[in-house]
Amino acid sequence: MSPLTLANHRIATSTLCQVSDIDDAFLRQVLKPYRPSCQYLKRVHVGFETECTRTWDSIVAIGEFEIDRSCYIDDTGHFNAVEFNICYNQLAYVLLATCVRESLLPALDDYTLDGFFKKQLSNYLIASIQSHYHSELNPRDFVGEVRLLSARRRSRLSILKTACRFQDQQQGRSDGEVKLVVLGA
Repeated sequence: MSPLTLANHRIATSTLCQVSDIDDAFLRQVLKPYRPSCQYLKRVHVGFETECTRTWDSIVAIGEFEIDRSCYIDDTGHFNAVEFNICYNQLAYVLLATCVRESLLPALDDYTLDGFFKKQLSNYLIASIQSHYHSELNPRDFVGEVRLLSARRRSRLSILKTACRFQDQQQGRSDGEVKLVVLGA
């Protein structure tokens, strides 16, 4: 499914197969680099969509977010670019850590889960990010989704293209594409 097609569908785990909840201990470990006031991701479910096949190109992470108070600015009353980036990072880190833990992404085969956590901040880099805001999104209660679009391995790094989107219950919507560079373990 293209990112454009995705934008028109509601985010829901009901469209996925083999859905598993990410346990709190794993989520806490992934979010450990973030200050408690900036841990916006509250719950995560990971599943597969393409014919229920456990492959990297069908894995999807769906997260439930809550931003009670922005970690950097007075309340704007809406979801903004900085929060988009933070929420993307948190959900993408969970998705990638799951791929490493389950050995689902050949482009990250040189990583162990311990290595992922040690190099989570230094070796996972955003090369480009595009975000689009279609309608005002309530930051206090919304869901998000991250999926891998492509993965290429080079000699000392991997290039991952991802798509993400965020929605609330009142039709608020934002989406984007992010290119990640992952340095070798």
